[in-house]
Amino acid sequence: MLTSAPSTSQLAGVLGGFLITAIALLFDRNSREGVHTLALFSCAVLVLMLDSFVFSLISGTTVPEDGDRLGICAVAWTQGIAATGMLAAGTTALFGGLAWMLASHVVNKFPEQTDDNDQDARAYCFLAVLGSWLTFAAAMSMTLVMSETTIDYLTYMYAGKPASWAISLVIAAAAVVVLVDARLVAVRSLRLRRSLINPAESTLLAMRSIRFATVSMLVLAIVASALAGSASRIPKEFLTAPHIGVVITGLVAGFVLPAIVSTAICYSVPST
Repeated sequence: MLTSAPSTSQLAGVLGGFLITAIALLFDRNSREGVHTLALFSCAVLVLMLDSFVFSLISGTTVPEDGDRLGICAVAWTQGIAATGMLAAGTTALFGGLAWMLASHVVNKFPEQTDDNDQDARAYCFLAVLGSWLTFAAAMSMTLVMSETTIDYLTYMYAGKPASWAISLVIAAAAVVVLVDARLVAVRSLRLRRSLINPAESTLLAMRSIRFATVSMLVLAIVASALAGSASRIPKEFLTAPHIGVVITGLVAGFVLPAIVSTAICYSVPST
């Protein structure tokens, strides 16, 4: 966690910078999709900027040769799992918003008269569903990162001997999240493609849970940053023992809330 924190802090800052550029492009859009995408990107910027700051705090942590090594490392791991959760949610939101930008572009530019052999129509359909599958790829990879970080967090907090059922539960939860996200994206992408190639109906994009994803990400930003900022003030015996409340809060900030955000974003990928 200490070794990777500087580069991860830079990554979060760069992603936040990309989102600010995307927000500037969305200001000229008056559509319903543009408004909700703008809100999603705004929360993602907050999450990624806070995440970059937390990782920079971790990178400044030094472990002395003598002294309270266990307590210092426990603080770093508590901050790290919260920062990893924010990075996962912000990255998924970035690609979720990108999917909406691509789908909105396709719906506005899609040729009115099409048939099964129309190459332009096929190209537009590919672009429309590409953003959705990019969102799934981001959600899947970030879920795997969260699960591994959660297992490492539990392994450290419980001195290398976490309960085997807890690790199995984390792996099973990650697998369920990935499978659910895959099904949501597959079903919604298929519906969008069918709507685009059907000349008898106009394509109206459904927002689904994008508002819920935006609000959930704001809640994650508050909870994770509060945990990371107050970790050094938590009594050391609560971290080195550890206290079940501290561990549960870390799991919520580092896995549960980001998984809810990623699933909500996958459920809200562009579709009819």
